Amino acid sequence: MPSLTLESGVSFSYTDSAVPESNKTDYVTLLLIHGGMFHNGNLAAIGSSNHVRVIALNRREYPGSSPYSPQELDLLTRGSEAQKSQLLAEMGRDLALFIAGVAASLSLPGSIAVVGWSVGSLMVLSIAASMDMLPEDARQTLTTSVRSMILFRHAEGPSVAYGMPDPEGIDIPPMMDLMAADADQESSITRWLLSFFAHGDLSKHDPRNLQYNVTDSIRLPTIPMDGITDFTASTKYDGILISPRFHSVTAKLLDKSLFDSHVRGELWKDTEFFVVTGSADSWTTIYASWKLEERMRMEAKPECKITFKMIEGANHFFMIEDPQGAVDCFKACII
Repeated sequence: MPSLTLESGVSFSYTDSAVPESNKTDYVTLLLIHGGMFHNGNLAAIGSSNHVRVIALNRREYPGSSPYSPQELDLLTRGSEAQKSQLLAEMGRDLALFIAGVAASLSLPGSIAVVGWSVGSLMVLSIAASMDMLPEDARQTLTTSVRSMILFRHAEGPSVAYGMPDPEGIDIPPMMDLMAADADQESSITRWLLSFFAHGDLSKHDPRNLQYNVTDSIRLPTIPMDGITDFTASTKYDGILISPRFHSVTAKLLDKSLFDSHVRGELWKDTEFFVVTGSADSWTTIYASWKLEERMRMEAKPECKITFKMIEGANHFFMIEDPQGAVDCFKACII
């Protein structure tokens, strides 16, 4: 597996579907940032027959990439809000430097879509917010190459991930109760993520039409999890990033990355932002999308536009369940 090492010594491994044979000079690159517990595995394979190049990196603590230092991990749990914010910003900066470095070293043409899957979407927000931390050459590479930022299946718990309130007037049990009833926490989480939920009419944006329990799933998953899971890394830091202790930190990150006029209107003025959700995904991602869309309309800042897409029948693992559909969706987000 190839890797790229930053000047700081931080290294990221990645898989690469290589230059598409059908078009070697003017192709689209999808750069995928995986979520928690589930690393890039064979995600690059989704580009092999789709006239796109797919580069799927492994975030730190995942196979082939640098671990976090004990000091960094300690800051995640014990640091002040300012220290946690700084660490999250540095995560985004390093990923941005990886993208700029790969774009330069592989001579990628200037049509890159950065796709954050699940917790990876939090990293996309960190990348967007870190632009003013980058050296000029890296910033220039990103502004001329990255056409789209895509948040795919983007919030496992909107109240803790983005600082959003839970739906009013609905008694929602704790998340682990909703995931229902495996004795093993890892099995419960996996079952939750693999499920296809039977929601009601989503066009009304009415929380009463959402299904909140995993027992309401409409069909069983069809994909194996062998070879793409790593619970150790998630336990070390992914779970912390979406826990209540990071509530205020990630809420501020959301403000800066999506709704700050300087960030969106100047630093990323030529990049479109998308939120992509599946209609069979868990209530958390669908509800978070509704709240983001509501906020975008209320703030009414043209430079902070977000395009929202709903994929009929898709759940958390859409990229693996239906790789062709995923590529088609992401390609449609390239401006």
